[in-house]
Parts: sequence; C-alpha cells; structure tokens
Amino acid sequence: MSPSSGDGPDASDVYARYARLVTHYSAPEIVATALERVKAEARRREKAKALVVRARGGVLHNHTVRQIAGYFRAADRGRVELLQVAEGTGIPLSEARQVLLEFVDAGLLAQYDELVGNQVRRTYELADGAQGGITEVFVETEAARRLKESDGGAQGVLGWE
Repeated sequence: MSPSSGDGPDASDVYARYARLVTHYSAPEIVATALERVKAEARRREKAKALVVRARGGVLHNHTVRQIAGYFRAADRGRVELLQVAEGTGIPLSEARQVLLEFVDAGLLAQYDELVGNQVRRTYELADGAQGGITEVFVETEAARRLKESDGGAQGVLGWE
C-alpha cells in the first residue's frame, strides 16, 4: 500500500510514523547501547552460573549462597550493611562477607565503601539489571538443596542452618 493508493488521508501519517519508528530503533547508537547491555547481562549470568557451580561443588556453602540470594531477591532493600545481611539471613558474619564478595565479583551486587571516621563502612545493593541473575542463583541453589534432601543428604548439621 502506498499513500497515493486511496487509503485515506491518515495513510501517509501511518507510514511516516512507521518510518520514524524504524529510524529510531535502527540508529547505530541505540543498537550499540542495547548490544552492550546484552553483553553485560551475558557476562553477569556466566559469573552467576560459576557462583552456583562453586556452591554446588562445596567451595562455597550452598545454603549461604541461597540465603543471601533470597535476601536480595525478596524485596528492594536499597543499601544494606554486612551486619544487616547476617542478621537477616542467620548466616555468620565471616561467611556472609565471603559470599557477598562473590556476589560483587559476579556483578550481582554493588559494593560501596564510605569513610566513617577512621573506618570504612561497606554497604551492598542489588546491581542494576541483576535481579534476573539473583533469581537464577536462588533457583539453582534451591534445586541443589532439594536434590540433596531427596537423596537423603544430612540436614541441619550446622547450628545456623
């Protein structure tokens, strides 16, 4: 159909809007930006998968990874301190700190360091676009927990679990 085919006065407007839409989404800057976002998300998901593999393999404790992923997955928490995470999950401070660093390295959490007096105050927050990665980590570690339970794995061996 062309605007001169007698489709009415609005037909040319429809084609003009369609042309603007195609031009807008075909602009190289927009495509490059979208491609970079996709690449960043792919890198984040690969790191999240590596985190899950390490948790399943025993390098990191699967329960700790699952609890912290669930903590940040549950709601928009904003910035939280290590102590808040430890208290909210029931995970000992040393283990929570180690796993938080793993989440930061995977690009799932952002870490902020603020100087308060003579000490550095570290806070953690869900990284932009990391909600899907956090959910994947939680789901995979939960699946590993259920598999272990169905295989008759020991439960509640640690006092804080």
